[in-house]
Amino acid sequence: MQAFLPFLALSGSDFAPDFDSVRGVFCAIAWLATALAVLMTVISLFAEVGGGDVDIHTGDSDTSGGDTGIFSLRAIIGFFLGFGWAGFAAAQVGCGPLTALAVSVAAGLAMFGLVAAIIRAIYGLKSEVALDYNSLIGKTGTVYVTLPPKGEPGGQVQIAAGQLLTMPAIQLGETALPAQTSIRVTAAAASHLTVEKI
Repeated sequence: MQAFLPFLALSGSDFAPDFDSVRGVFCAIAWLATALAVLMTVISLFAEVGGGDVDIHTGDSDTSGGDTGIFSLRAIIGFFLGFGWAGFAAAQVGCGPLTALAVSVAAGLAMFGLVAAIIRAIYGLKSEVALDYNSLIGKTGTVYVTLPPKGEPGGQVQIAAGQLLTMPAIQLGETALPAQTSIRVTAAAASHLTVEKI
């Protein structure tokens, strides 16, 4: 209990970042990471409300700009959140600089791992949502990346099907279909759509 007594005397000025003390440096890092975390949360909320594109390749679903890697920006911010606030707490209870640094690194790594695991779990659940490709037959959309002629691969189309899907596609016509050409889906598979100009 005595270890937590220094927190009982904290005032607003104690949370003001400064570079004159170890505690102040950790506090500055903590506030910066907190601000970035809040900013990313707000951006993510607006992206969800606005509806993001969903890129689908070979049957896997991935939100555009998906931040799913182990070294994703969210995980890195999570590291600095744990690092800053744990270091600040350690310095506040009287730990020396090296001890505070060790505590902050351990807490940062733990937060990094936690955030990375949560992100992977969330996007893993999203990727398990199966798309019924047959439901896309008859849907209309536009060419996103020019479709080569005679069934050659390399093109992409965008289809509105509850959300905006960007998918690989082919077309069997004799001439290429440039971007923004209106198309209709005539056949669908996990690897690509077959479309025709309308």
